[in-house]
Amino acid sequence: MKQISILLLTCSLVLLSNVINQNHVSAQKISAVPVDVEIPLAPTPVRANGKMHLLYELHVTNFRAKSLELTRVEVLKDGANTSLLASYKDAELTSRLARPGATSDLTEKRLIGGGMRAVVFLELIFDTEADVPRGLRHRLFFKPDDPRVNDEEMSVEDAVVVVPHVAPLVIGAPLRGEGWVALSALSNTNSHRRTLVVVNGKARIAQRFATDWTRIGADGLAFRGDPSKNANWSAYGTEVLAVANAVVVDLKDGIPENDPTSDKKAVPITLETVAGNYIILDLGNGYFAFYAHLQPKSIRAKVGDKVRRGQVLALLGNSGQADAPHLHFHVTDGNSPLGAEGMPYVLESFEMQGILPSKKLLVEGGWKPQPNAITDKRRLELPIENAIVRFP
Repeated sequence: MKQISILLLTCSLVLLSNVINQNHVSAQKISAVPVDVEIPLAPTPVRANGKMHLLYELHVTNFRAKSLELTRVEVLKDGANTSLLASYKDAELTSRLARPGATSDLTEKRLIGGGMRAVVFLELIFDTEADVPRGLRHRLFFKPDDPRVNDEEMSVEDAVVVVPHVAPLVIGAPLRGEGWVALSALSNTNSHRRTLVVVNGKARIAQRFATDWTRIGADGLAFRGDPSKNANWSAYGTEVLAVANAVVVDLKDGIPENDPTSDKKAVPITLETVAGNYIILDLGNGYFAFYAHLQPKSIRAKVGDKVRRGQVLALLGNSGQADAPHLHFHVTDGNSPLGAEGMPYVLESFEMQGILPSKKLLVEGGWKPQPNAITDKRRLELPIENAIVRFP
């Protein structure tokens, strides 16, 4: 990270907070801790599994020359009646941390070196929309990594963000039929949620609310016969649908497909090829739908085309950074596969058939809907991780 020089006036530094609405936020205090806390994207509430979810991140940068240990993070309801919503320390905190640029053998994730950054991944869950606060305040506690210095905790208390209470983006299903498994879907721990990608000088999480849709058949299996043949997978070749009336603004085609049983991809994986064959739709109002890993030569539209909700766009495939046939789908705030922020959305309707208890069942079988089971009809929700659903 580029070395940054700062002048400490009377050993104090005003914390730079990511404040959206200054009128809503109470007066900032002065902190003596040379730490910058940023919240790149304000969390928008999204309904999933009957509850309201807030997913967002704290980017914590140590402007001190020496290391600081992040010991605790507290999330509070902001406003006149401040109350503690969540508190994380020890293993609970470590499990929510990422250290961009650090080597894989890093053992002390909470120890932030001089000029280094840590990212705290947060998910807050509320029973109803009325329970979701209008604003959040964060209190971060640190200890200096120096035995000669007083071991007392220091705190930063004014990382504040306003929570926008806006109607969610409502879209149709990108696929049809039953047996669709929402892999790496809404959660705070999967690879989609935790993948920061730097594109054009900006780190973003385009896949914050992404889902990898694969399919199981009536026997509970994701494939039958030789798994090296893409055509033997239940999801392969399924029609991929426009989720709304939209305009095609970008696409890529011609990337060959992978062998599901081989670690070697059909092409070298770069930012240009990671999504394989893809299509991006402009949904309007700053939302863009992204479909990845499509079959080569199956895209049935061109840039500039207007498409209608439910229109067939392409066929589900296994191109790019894909281990097996599936549809990667997410919504962002920009026309870029990975160089935009992932935005929440809800599906107009779907039916819950169950939850896949283990990904091993995709290849071993064993999961089957219960005879005469009553499906759980959902409206205006985002499917959670490993949900098995039926689309209209």
